[in-house]
Order: sequence, then structure tokens, then C-alpha cells
Amino acid sequence: MTKKKQDSLAFYRYDDNHPFASMYPLLARQIVEDLGISRGRCLDIGTGGAPLLIELGKITNCELSGLDINPEALALAAQNARSHGLPEGRCTFLEGDVHAMPLPDDYARLVVSRGSIPFWDDYVVAFREIYRVLQPGGLSFVGGGFSRFQSLEEANRMRPDWARKDNPDKRARWLRREFLAEALAPLAQADWRIIEDGYGTWVVMSKPALTSISAGDSKGVPHAMPEL
Repeated sequence: MTKKKQDSLAFYRYDDNHPFASMYPLLARQIVEDLGISRGRCLDIGTGGAPLLIELGKITNCELSGLDINPEALALAAQNARSHGLPEGRCTFLEGDVHAMPLPDDYARLVVSRGSIPFWDDYVVAFREIYRVLQPGGLSFVGGGFSRFQSLEEANRMRPDWARKDNPDKRARWLRREFLAEALAPLAQADWRIIEDGYGTWVVMSKPALTSISAGDSKGVPHAMPEL
């Protein structure tokens, strides 16, 4: 195994030595407080070692699913879940790509993803897939960054140099609001919001509840989107 691969796998080990160990519990708390979902199926896309999924599991009663394209990361995710005390069977991990998720329609009430978005190939397709697997009345929280429950100084210390809007690096293109808006525009029935708060950039998206859609309604259900 090469040194680069060893370092990559080490990043997926979620313990006290993880560089973002202090952040993930705070981000999980932020998601639960803002979106108000603590039951149902939670799907974490690009879960890696599952740190966000694990922390959400600690403070909710959600059924937990983690999806990642890297099988080695998923093996470590399962180990991490056990080491953090989540019961056997609480988490389901599956290999898959955000552009073609091996999941049925209306799969999850809550869809989250932190840090996978810079590596997507087709943002229109990826957001369409997220919308497809979202349950009616469900919410997604997708993007990158840190938690507002941290100090801004700490968040800036954690932020990688490439993750800046003016960076020509391809991984930073999604940080531009107009780029995200263009990718989300084809989802006519979705209610979505782009959040830029100095800590991160996030897309919160809702899928209209079936009982709340009137004939010809293409804008979704306003009350499904939380006030952030």
C-alpha cells in the first residue's frame, strides 16, 4: 500500500485524532435543530468514514444509511459505527455513486452530505438523484463547511486552502451561488435554498408532501422548508 493510500484511509478513521472530530457533533446538532427531523430514514451521501452519520445517530432515532463509492471507506465506516457504540444493525452501508444511487424512490426522510459535493461530475444529475430518493415532505442538507456552533476562527483554521470561491481549482466551482442555482433550476417542484453563512455553503432542499400538492402546483410546499 502506498503512503498516499495509507493517509487517505487514515482520514476515514473517526476517533479523537480525526482533524474534524470537534466539528461533527456540532454540525449534527445544527442539522437536527434547523431541519427538525429526528426520526425516519437518514441517508448520508459520500459518507466516507461516516462521522456525520454517526453523530446524527447519537442524537436522533433515525435509521441510518451511508452511501459511498469507496468500499474501503465503507469498511472503516462500519468499524467506526461500532467503536462509537451504535448498535449492530443500526447503520446500513452500501457502495454507490451519487449520480446513480442504487436506492428506490422516496427512500429517506433526511438526506445529508458534507464534503462530497466538490467531487461530483454532473451537478444537475446529482441533485436530481437526491430529489428522487428524498421522501415527500423530507429535507436534504448538502454542501461543505463547518458548524455555526464553532467559532469562526476555528472553522477558518480547519478550512482547506482550495475551498475558496475565487480559487480556480475545479473542486471550488460549486461554491459560486450562480453555479448551484443553475444546477438546481431543473428541479421545478423542489423548494430549495442556498445558505452561505461564513461557516460553509449548503443547499437545503425539500420535496413537497403528497397531501399538500394541488393540481398544477410546481413550486412545492412552502411550509416544508424550515426558516434558517
